[in-house]
Amino acid sequence: MVFLTICLHPVLADAEWMLSLYGGIAYTLDSDVKLKDSESTRLTFHDVSWEDRSFEEPQYFGLRLTYWLDRQSPWGLAVDFAHAKMIADLDDEVTVTGNRGADFVNDGEILGDSFLQLAFSHGHNVLTANVLYRWLSHNRLSWSGRLQPYVGFGAGVAIPHVEVRIGAFESHGYQFTGPTVQGLAGLSISLMKHIAFFAETRLNYAHIDVDLQDGASLKTNPWTYHFNIGLSLST
Repeated sequence: MVFLTICLHPVLADAEWMLSLYGGIAYTLDSDVKLKDSESTRLTFHDVSWEDRSFEEPQYFGLRLTYWLDRQSPWGLAVDFAHAKMIADLDDEVTVTGNRGADFVNDGEILGDSFLQLAFSHGHNVLTANVLYRWLSHNRLSWSGRLQPYVGFGAGVAIPHVEVRIGAFESHGYQFTGPTVQGLAGLSISLMKHIAFFAETRLNYAHIDVDLQDGASLKTNPWTYHFNIGLSLST
């Protein structure tokens, strides 16, 4: 154990840790919603529109812990948690196909005719592990030397807070619903030693497969654009 500590100490001592906190907005593209119950209802609600309400409580936020392999390494590993929201517009008319009991459906319907609530407003949450690459500058004395572009790719799990009401049936709560992947690109600006401002954009894909009451289920596969600004504290 002592030998392992001695061997790892030079690596850990030269590593750079960074804690980042950010806010912003998340724009989710229209996506199909598939509803299945334990009987014979199999419906697809096509191109459902989602509101983000990023600046309403609970607000959009994210937190990331990054481990750069050393202070001069362009490569880093990060764990990232982002809390966005998805709230369906129940006043929208959407195309519905499938079967409702014994009846075949292929028509336009108001989404609110089937759902009293369809939202992930306490979080379309995603937890990911990421690989990051940054472009280091050797001239930190100049203003341009304070700029550090970076890119990354990550994968993880979607943990939305499910809020679905259909008639008298209501399903609320957090669920681990499926995998998620994302790509991101950003620019960090050093403000002073150990403190940096950053702006970034990312594209996230999530597979959401939630369990509802009485054996029913709901699925959707949203693509979400994130536009973030934040501060980073480094060692």
